[in-house]
Amino acid sequence: MVTICSATLENYQAINTLVKEGHDEHVAEVPTVFKSVASVMPEAYYKELLESSNSMVFIAKNKEVVIGFAVISIESTPSFDSLVQRQYAYIHDFGVKKDVQKQGVGKLLFTACVTWAQTMNVTSIELNVWEFNTNAIDFYKHLGMESISRKMAIQI
Repeated sequence: MVTICSATLENYQAINTLVKEGHDEHVAEVPTVFKSVASVMPEAYYKELLESSNSMVFIAKNKEVVIGFAVISIESTPSFDSLVQRQYAYIHDFGVKKDVQKQGVGKLLFTACVTWAQTMNVTSIELNVWEFNTNAIDFYKHLGMESISRKMAIQI
């Protein structure tokens, strides 16, 4: 049975292993942006996430094995006259172990993110997803997310 809970310091290595699994895909697909490293998520950053009241790290566990994670925080729009001032939740990182994808684990993690964001009184949840990652795009669309902008690049 899969359970969702808040991450602790003891979960750092397990989460970093999952982050690396996803990062390695990004390295293979977009080597002009991502490079291979042994440890993707710096431990100091992870500790800051755990200590902040404006962020949450969720984990999905099957028995005691971490099989998924989500990193979410509260963000604010810049105070420009041209922008509606709002707070929103931003999913910085999200991943499910490859061999348990498409079994509902991601949906459980995403639901936990939505529930947390609602308690933080934000107007929306946003995230970035890379164009090559069609599985993630389909997953997020299935959960009701819509594309609102596109980042483009040209190599010169």
